[in-house]
Amino acid sequence: MKTKIRDIEIKLKLLNHIAKKNNQSQRSISQELNVALGFANSLIKKFIKKGLLKLSQAPLRRYSYYVTPNGFLEKARLVSDFVGSSLDFYKQAKKEYEKELKHLKKKKIVLVGISELTEIAILVSNIHDIKIKAIYEENSKIKNFCKVNVISDLKKIKKEEIFFLLTTSKKINQNIEKIENYGFDIFVPKFLFHE
Repeated sequence: MKTKIRDIEIKLKLLNHIAKKNNQSQRSISQELNVALGFANSLIKKFIKKGLLKLSQAPLRRYSYYVTPNGFLEKARLVSDFVGSSLDFYKQAKKEYEKELKHLKKKKIVLVGISELTEIAILVSNIHDIKIKAIYEENSKIKNFCKVNVISDLKKIKKEEIFFLLTTSKKINQNIEKIENYGFDIFVPKFLFHE
């Protein structure tokens, strides 16, 4: 699911970027999309072959890319797919956090990481009147996120009946290892595809 959203996002960014500024190198396009040059080249060739982009040569061995009418239609379809996939991902995340938070209602819960997933978990906890004790974010300078205290050091958390919920897709293995090394349990949502 997450890979599909990222794929749609890259394609959308490519079409948007070329629609705004058509005279640029593949290198600048790859940097703008934050992808490898070879991947950007492959995607541009694929879009040209499908008739979504048009290529014309510019001076000094440069090329100009133009979004065709079919490209604008594809862009509209991609926007629709992106919104649909994002909502599906949101629903899946909400459902998993809801199930786990209801199960842990009597325990002290600490969320791990600050991200959009944290916001979803906090929203679910508020809907079901479940108290979140804190958010753990290593080396964080933020003291409060969505009205929940942020702790940057696991040593500040007392060894009591605490359960951690992973709410970030960054440094998954490091976060899990660190929390488990401190003797705590951690819930990792299925949608993060962690084995």
